[in-house]
Amino acid sequence: MSSVRNRVYELIYIVQPDASAEERQKILDRLKKAVEDFKATIVKHEDWDKRKLAYDIKYQSTFVSKGYYQYLVIEGKPGISQELERILRQFDTCIRFMTIRYDDMEELNALNKAKAEESVEG
Repeated sequence: MSSVRNRVYELIYIVQPDASAEERQKILDRLKKAVEDFKATIVKHEDWDKRKLAYDIKYQSTFVSKGYYQYLVIEGKPGISQELERILRQFDTCIRFMTIRYDDMEELNALNKAKAEESVEG
């Protein structure tokens, strides 16, 4: 009998710049509930606050140049990423999201360590 092993996911999503703190918290609370329902864990959460986007995004007939960034690292069974993306699609204030899958925390930590060393050298 094979058991399904946990995977690590990085999730970054961007919320409209005119979204209220309550709207942003509502999205985060909904994601946390989904993580809990899947018996997964949020390993890391960072609120990167409002930032300028790398390029303007056309969203609902206007161009958006800033947004509120949220960064999450989640450890859980396969399928959690699809559920989180489904939830983010339901919120009109979420303008973009991206999920990256890693096989385990060691892979993510090794990547972060390599990035840190590269930034120190460069």
